[in-house]
Amino acid sequence: MRIQFSLSCQKGAIIPINYQSEISNWIFSVLSNAGAELSAWVQQRGFDLNSRNFKLFSFSSLAIYPYEMDQVKQEFKLLGNQVKLSVSIYLDPAFEQQIVHLFRQLPLTLGTVEGRPAQFEVKHWQIMPRPLFKDTMQFKAVSPISITTVEEGKAANLYLLPDNEAYDISFFNHAVRRFKAAMQYKSLAALKLLDPSFPMQFRLLGQAKSRLIHLKPNPESISQLRGFVFEFEVSMPVPLMEFCYYAGFGEFPHLGFGFAELK
Repeated sequence: MRIQFSLSCQKGAIIPINYQSEISNWIFSVLSNAGAELSAWVQQRGFDLNSRNFKLFSFSSLAIYPYEMDQVKQEFKLLGNQVKLSVSIYLDPAFEQQIVHLFRQLPLTLGTVEGRPAQFEVKHWQIMPRPLFKDTMQFKAVSPISITTVEEGKAANLYLLPDNEAYDISFFNHAVRRFKAAMQYKSLAALKLLDPSFPMQFRLLGQAKSRLIHLKPNPESISQLRGFVFEFEVSMPVPLMEFCYYAGFGEFPHLGFGFAELK
């Protein structure tokens, strides 16, 4: 499910340029207040909302306009009283209304206004229609996509570029690994969710732009991550395509990476 939120705030609020950690914590907090039915559905898939090990979500960058930016202080000053944010969760559509209700109950605390914590409340929302998923689709990364790779005998390379010849291997390895976790590590082939013979392909469209995101303290102990925003075409089985669309592409979607829209 995908929801586009319009969040209201007081004019003049000041928020940091790197705000991903606050939004991630907000989403975790919202989900932790889920009712028994939703919690049970998640637990049946091997996750627990309270322990924050359910990470099958991603979110867009904030749509802020108008604003002033202070490069020295690394912050935005909002000149309006509304921002937009899209949240994407790999979840049964039956829980859509419950999720919206949960978000409406808990404001997002982000930045300051007149020296006090700024509160962003959900005023409007739209549940986005489900796309027609095909085995080849084109996307535009709205938040940066981060892909890591580890070569034998070498340290992890956290910043694999999309034009790297090995990028597609890591791209699909991470997608399948996360999908298997969502399916409780059962055989995707046996579940008829993945055909091992399907020729998965990744194609970069145009140039990729680097984005370095600084993160607040988090369970992964990651202080910063580099990802890339770019347009791309990808071919893979439809169930995996749907999973990546809703749960996020690449690694660390729950930290503000991997949100992509149809091109």
